[in-house]
Amino acid sequence: MNFEWALNAWIGNPSPVCVHADRCGRSLVIEHNGDVYACDHSVYPEYRLGNIMTGTLAEMTARSLRSGFGSRKETALPRWCRECEVLAACRGACPKHRFATTCYGEPGLHYLCEGYRKFFLHIRKYCHVMTQLLENGLPASRIMDAFKGPLVIKRQTAKG
Repeated sequence: MNFEWALNAWIGNPSPVCVHADRCGRSLVIEHNGDVYACDHSVYPEYRLGNIMTGTLAEMTARSLRSGFGSRKETALPRWCRECEVLAACRGACPKHRFATTCYGEPGLHYLCEGYRKFFLHIRKYCHVMTQLLENGLPASRIMDAFKGPLVIKRQTAKG
């Protein structure tokens, strides 16, 4: 995870990386023999979508999405994640690595949850300010002005 990807999520855009996307299955893997899978963590026969020699990537992506592979990422979230204040940025991370247990005793917590949570909580205020800057047509780099003192965003009105 890097700061730019986190800011992208805070703005409300889809994550550019599958780990923090709302659904899995859009980052296809093509093996050396042409076999296609929905995820590099799921290169197993039961997750094979087809082969590029006999089908199109569009068909295989649609098959992946229809199978429910991607939606299980969201529906399998434990209560701890569903109630988390940084869920919009984290999305529970990769299901393949959800083998820890929550404080409620629920399985399905990502083993890096504590680190992701600390990272997202630490940068939250900066992402919030940069989101406001971008929404007002200002560059996100103006965040540096906030370190010099209070940051005031003035909207320019049309003179009529």
